[in-house]
Amino acid sequence: MTSSPQSRRPLSSRPLARRAPEGLGIPEAAVLALAERLAAEGLDPHALLVARHGEVAFETAWAPYHLERPALVYSASKTYTALAIGFLADEGRLGLDDSAGLHVGEANPHGITVRHLLTMNTGHSAAQIERIGADPLVLLREAPAFAPSTHFAYNSPATHTLSAIVTALTGEPLTAYLRPRLLDPLGIGERWMSPYGGIEHGASGFHLTVDDLARTAIMLNDRGVVDGVQVAPARYVEEMSRPWSDTSVFEGPIAADGEVNDWSLGYGYQVWRGREGFRLDGAFGQFALVLPDHDLVIAYQGATLDTQATLRAFWAFVAAVEVADAAGGADAATPAATGADTAPTVPSAPTAALDAARDGWAERDRLTISPDPFDVAGLALDDAADGWRLALPGVGSLPVGPFWHEISVEGPAVDGAPDATHLRLATRGERRDDGSVLVHVVDTTSPHRAIVRRDASGAVHAGWHLPPLGGGWEALRVPASVPRIATSASAVLLDMDGTLVDSHAVVERLWTQWSLDHGVDPAQTLAIIHGRQGQDSMALLLPDRPHEVNLAENAAMLAAETAQTEGVVAIPGAADLLAALAHEGVPYALVTSATTELATARMRAAGLPMPPVVIAAGDVSRSKPDPEGFLAGAAALGVDAARCIVVEDSANGIAAGLAAGMRVIGVGPHAAAAAPTWTVADARGIHVTRPDGADPVITLD
Repeated sequence: MTSSPQSRRPLSSRPLARRAPEGLGIPEAAVLALAERLAAEGLDPHALLVARHGEVAFETAWAPYHLERPALVYSASKTYTALAIGFLADEGRLGLDDSAGLHVGEANPHGITVRHLLTMNTGHSAAQIERIGADPLVLLREAPAFAPSTHFAYNSPATHTLSAIVTALTGEPLTAYLRPRLLDPLGIGERWMSPYGGIEHGASGFHLTVDDLARTAIMLNDRGVVDGVQVAPARYVEEMSRPWSDTSVFEGPIAADGEVNDWSLGYGYQVWRGREGFRLDGAFGQFALVLPDHDLVIAYQGATLDTQATLRAFWAFVAAVEVADAAGGADAATPAATGADTAPTVPSAPTAALDAARDGWAERDRLTISPDPFDVAGLALDDAADGWRLALPGVGSLPVGPFWHEISVEGPAVDGAPDATHLRLATRGERRDDGSVLVHVVDTTSPHRAIVRRDASGAVHAGWHLPPLGGGWEALRVPASVPRIATSASAVLLDMDGTLVDSHAVVERLWTQWSLDHGVDPAQTLAIIHGRQGQDSMALLLPDRPHEVNLAENAAMLAAETAQTEGVVAIPGAADLLAALAHEGVPYALVTSATTELATARMRAAGLPMPPVVIAAGDVSRSKPDPEGFLAGAAALGVDAARCIVVEDSANGIAAGLAAGMRVIGVGPHAAAAAPTWTVADARGIHVTRPDGADPVITLD
């Protein structure tokens, strides 16, 4: 069956089905061991997704990276270029044995074909390829050192030429051509591929999530089928994975003595053959493994030069799955009989270990500064009240604290890409026992990070962990749309104070006076009250006092707070967020530690409408950080707690949302310290849409 233009399907935002690993014949211990090994060996893992029978068995990200944020996948981009050629061939617009010059207006005196480009078998030597650069015409004009089809050399200019062919034949950039044919049917949202030589790179530059890689690999594993529909041409997908080129003498990553080198097993149409199956493969460890014999997919993003070690960890995991299969562990793990309209399968009782938050900071001492040059002109790291201030050449002045802090930085645009002005960075630092300071600056849309050290004498040293290919910070700039995170949810649960309403002046004035009246340090009081009911805060501050006294004093405090609304204003973006939730028909509720009367007074003072469902202090027996309020909100909306997103500013509220099994958007400058799922500066960074017939999509700046 071919994929004709008439069969194109719109974007499906339906998440991949999910099931506990054991239900898919994968030992839970095996996926946990894989995640732990990748980190413990210093391979700097960023995101990992394992799927079997088309269902996700395990996924995780290591802070400050996010599963939902697209990141540069380098040469894994090449596979998408190859797929575009497959669609053109399927549509009769080219033949794989056509002269490559035919489609770009070049004579092509050396007989290089489209297939030679696909298989990196143009005959050019590695030295020639390095000299050729980006221009497709130069590649076709330069006499190859070997006859085409007789010599493999890794050849990004060949892939760039394929991108040029796609644009020459269609009049569209590569990804625009792929959008209705592949990206929309796969459910891959808007993604950016960087330009190179006046066209989309093709050989690199695609920014994808680990979920995008997994969806692509699942499709390839199923010979081009997505949700029962033939999307990519089946014959071409089968041809892609054949070992068209002999790579046995390719000087790839170093293997251990006696170990099979994973780059010596052959090359297909812009995919590498493996010990089993084949893979998408990008620099520093951007992988998607397609393992048809096990109906298994592994998608991964990381940052190491020892990519053979990354694959070695994957093969150990695959071996564990094979053992489980041999023992009958897969007998009950057959693909779910789900149709296009069937709800995704979810684990009935995911373990804490599977859902554990992972943080790349834990292995910071295994990540070292590369010997490659780093611009240190103007580099400085100074102490600040809440941490440090880093002046980083090529970037600017960055705040650094003891927790991951995400920052958007604008700068000069990338050549040929006028909108590529943004860096999305995460900083974190610590003062060490010897008096030195360690700082990491992570670019969360790429595999790259800078490491800065200030020794005890005050001297500052900096460098890349792994330098970007093709430049420094300027090579990592992206359009503002790229760093955005998009995720789906069935409902949104909103805190009030600090999230929708700024009432800090009233709260701090009244609680400061209460503290002074009771001989309590106001700073201690203000550190614990946010997100917590007043009587519970009083009990913590005055533990020996009868609780009925706390209740009485809190009633008086609530009356005073309800009466004093001067200075209460809306948090920036709150009105637009509430309006969008209502307009898009998204179920939402207010979950607040305030009484209904106080919430009504403050929302009115801020000019905000009350949500249709309110869970207030009187509706729960335990206040935040207990999850009762958020669980009650989900129940009132009739939505599964796991499909809710919480929007919170306080540590207590964030802890409550996470304890409820929900994802949490942390709002404001102090939210990051409580480790929410994501952070935004304020409500202006939260956007809500609802595609027809689909779950709401929450997009974060």
